[in-house]
Amino acid sequence: MLPVLQGVIARRVLLNFRADPQVVQRLLPGPFEVETYQGYAIVGVCLIRLQQVRPRRLPARVGFSSENMAHRVAVHYPTAGKIKRGVFIWRRETDQRLVRIFGGRLFPGVHHGAKFLTAEAGEGIRMNVKSDDGETDVSFSASYGGACLSGSAFKSLDEASQFFQQGDCGFSCSLHGHAFEGMRLKISQWDLKPLDVRLQRAAFYFNPSRFPDGSVEFDCGLMMRAIPHEWHQLREVPVLLPGSEFGHSPEMAATSATVAE
Repeated sequence: MLPVLQGVIARRVLLNFRADPQVVQRLLPGPFEVETYQGYAIVGVCLIRLQQVRPRRLPARVGFSSENMAHRVAVHYPTAGKIKRGVFIWRRETDQRLVRIFGGRLFPGVHHGAKFLTAEAGEGIRMNVKSDDGETDVSFSASYGGACLSGSAFKSLDEASQFFQQGDCGFSCSLHGHAFEGMRLKISQWDLKPLDVRLQRAAFYFNPSRFPDGSVEFDCGLMMRAIPHEWHQLREVPVLLPGSEFGHSPEMAATSATVAE
């Protein structure tokens, strides 16, 4: 097992979308099932800057920093005779070379390369992420303290916060797509703030080969800062169902090809 890692979430931006559950279900390997909210699948992009990441109990000065991105969906899954909630992660990107090299080998999570351009000011943030293959490019600007989830499927910030707290266990396919790997993000305090987002690009979700026109739309933006955290490797990981290896769905062919490289 991987030792517990600890560090600080310097910045975590959640760009959330509501999508057609039937469309999303086709993009999931078994046994994962879409978790719905108000009749929608909740998919999104998690953009997270990590600092001081190192094995627990080592001093912060030996830790590393990285910019990271994950495309994910809220799911439920069977394990140990129970149905639990979490997230399935289709793709991960990072600017940290060591994470790309060892992810999926020495620790869970296959990572792809990306360049992260970020500009922060007192009134807001702009980010432009360019993935190595262009499949998951993201570009947006956002203002802090915007309208509290105006137009969102979530009726309040509290409802949104409770929903996303359930997604602390994240799963993705292994390097060759024949099994799952899992990590739990343990956060010592949970403090989400709304963002007023102006979205320019979200290549993964606006690719019609995955999400036909009208099957996905932007829902809301959320943010948290300066949060101590730990990463725990999960021992209880659901078993990949026969015939559902990542990439057997034609809609995910482009993504699966890069995962299995």
